[in-house]
Amino acid sequence: MEAAEAVAKVEEWLHEVHPGAGLRADQANLVRRPEGWYVPYNSTAYLDGGDLGEQIIPPPALIVRDPEGDLRHASPISGGFSIPAQYPGRDHWAEVIDPEYAASGLGRLGVPLAAITGWQRYLPDGTDTGEFRPNPEYRTGPSRRGYPVPWTALDHLVEFRHIGWLDQRKFVIGLLEESVLVPLSDGRVRHQSTKDGRRTVELWTSTRFFPPGSREWFWLDPVTLLSHVPEADLVIHGPWQLPVEVTTEEIRAAHAEFPRYSDKIEVTGECVEASADLTRWAADTAARIGLPEPVELPVDAGDSARAHGFELTADECYRVVTGRSWVRRMGMALPPRPPYDPAAFGLTLGYDDNGEPVLRVDSFGKFADVGQDTNFSWQRVLGAYVGFALGEALGTSADGTEPGPVGPLTQRLLFLTEAFLRGGAAAVPEAVSRWSHTQGETVPGIEGWLPHLRELHSTRGPDPADLRSGPTVLLGALPGVLTIGGPGEVPFGASEEAVRAFSALPESGEDEVTFAVFLGLLLERGLDRAFSPALWVSAGAVLRDREGPRWDAVRELAARSLIAVPEQGLYHLPEPEEIGDGHDTASVLGRALAAVSGFENNPEVALLRAVNHSGRSALTGAIAGALVGARNGVPDLPQKWVDQLELKPLIERVVTDVARRFEGIPEGEEGQRWLRRYPAIRP
Repeated sequence: MEAAEAVAKVEEWLHEVHPGAGLRADQANLVRRPEGWYVPYNSTAYLDGGDLGEQIIPPPALIVRDPEGDLRHASPISGGFSIPAQYPGRDHWAEVIDPEYAASGLGRLGVPLAAITGWQRYLPDGTDTGEFRPNPEYRTGPSRRGYPVPWTALDHLVEFRHIGWLDQRKFVIGLLEESVLVPLSDGRVRHQSTKDGRRTVELWTSTRFFPPGSREWFWLDPVTLLSHVPEADLVIHGPWQLPVEVTTEEIRAAHAEFPRYSDKIEVTGECVEASADLTRWAADTAARIGLPEPVELPVDAGDSARAHGFELTADECYRVVTGRSWVRRMGMALPPRPPYDPAAFGLTLGYDDNGEPVLRVDSFGKFADVGQDTNFSWQRVLGAYVGFALGEALGTSADGTEPGPVGPLTQRLLFLTEAFLRGGAAAVPEAVSRWSHTQGETVPGIEGWLPHLRELHSTRGPDPADLRSGPTVLLGALPGVLTIGGPGEVPFGASEEAVRAFSALPESGEDEVTFAVFLGLLLERGLDRAFSPALWVSAGAVLRDREGPRWDAVRELAARSLIAVPEQGLYHLPEPEEIGDGHDTASVLGRALAAVSGFENNPEVALLRAVNHSGRSALTGAIAGALVGARNGVPDLPQKWVDQLELKPLIERVVTDVARRFEGIPEGEEGQRWLRRYPAIRP
């Protein structure tokens, strides 16, 4: 569309909407934008005669879309969205934009039709009629689909490109105003290759998603990148390594059409865990507390965190160095008193290999020296266990908004997990009696750490019926799945028999156990070290090849409990209260799935949905917490609740032992301590 045609359309609109108002298009300030022609207008007295008293400030403007030609009111706010132009005497159909796109700050690209959920009808006087017309071409947004949380505007662009809200041209135009990160090694690009004479360079949207081993980076805008890499294929990695490919030729063409207006960016830097400032801090700390030499920089912790989708903040890096310094100093002769505020010094309560309370370095749920190269990572398993306990604590609280005390479900889970640590399914029959010992029943000759731990001897008020049958069969899913968590590739579904063994109760039926197996298979995918899919995606893979009436019942429950995402058109989001009565096994599981599905990236909302209904809130909260915790890990659970969680140090120690068990039972002296904590099953 030519500029003159755009001006003519605006003049026609002004004549119809504001006849005789003395307004016309300001042709001197026409701008072509990605959405179309930006045509401001003002009073003729100002435009023709320079009468400042008649100037409209700020000047209103219309967008004339190219090539469609429809008119829209330009947003007066930078980054805001245009809206369809209105006409007097006509009904107005207002666009209802997907909240995720509306919050992205990408208004400069316009509103894609696929990001409009529908239109709301208003009368000429502005009255809302309540009539909504759905958009048959709408596509469900990334968050509802279960894509990872975007951390930057470029993350939004990457995800919007993946789901089809943006085509390649709009993506590249949007990319012009953003910036990218290039990991370096000794000042050179770390991730690049050449094939058939064509160079490929890998870029990242955030240091959080850098590959392990990254120590320094180059931060620059795409236009400046062209001066360093004139001709190449670029691969941009977003959250969870979602890649989008773009060529330097595409960037150059987009820049020629819509020149970048933001400031130039060309900065080098270093990851905090390997920085010179942190090196000085380590040396100063060592001198201050009497260490003969400073501790090593926490590059191991940074790599462990990044390998699992996290990043240590600057504050956390300094606290890790401080905490490691204090732990080393307290292990020397004439140790000082522990710090009065352990958290401020990077320390937290834990348990040593003898099961005794001890101060240890806080990992913030982000890094560990175990469970990093196994099928299930320490980070995801810890997230599942903390999420489980958190969900139960919320479900037992008075109002379902703040966590209460940990209840019997978490304790039973810990003893089922102890069975895994002691030898697997063969130890499951003893799990209930060992737990009962903590609840006042004397069990003679009992050995091991957990049954004698004072913190577990608080009476948790278990329901005796839960020990015989019912929805507590679901508790066996998580520890059963752990049996395939070690190294080495295993086929999907390999945990099924173990889940059956860990879940079965004396009077439970096969139907109930099948629901536990379904939950276990969802967790099997959710705990995967590399990628934790959305529930509706996992369920499709789980149910694809499973037949029989029991699996038909599971399939029917999944259809009612999980978000329905069509290729085009509005999604359907189930409500937990709609799924059964919330007391039998199927509806407890269904309500937990309904609470999480579509909210995988928002653990706080998912947990509140899981506990605020008329069913068994503690159990649905626990199941939902395990699912959302496995996906997000402890760092992305609501910290205001995690900080209040009872038994968190104990849970973390048990999970650390789970990760050690993945790698094989220790040998030697460490193995003896292991057997004292988790005695082998007696024949």
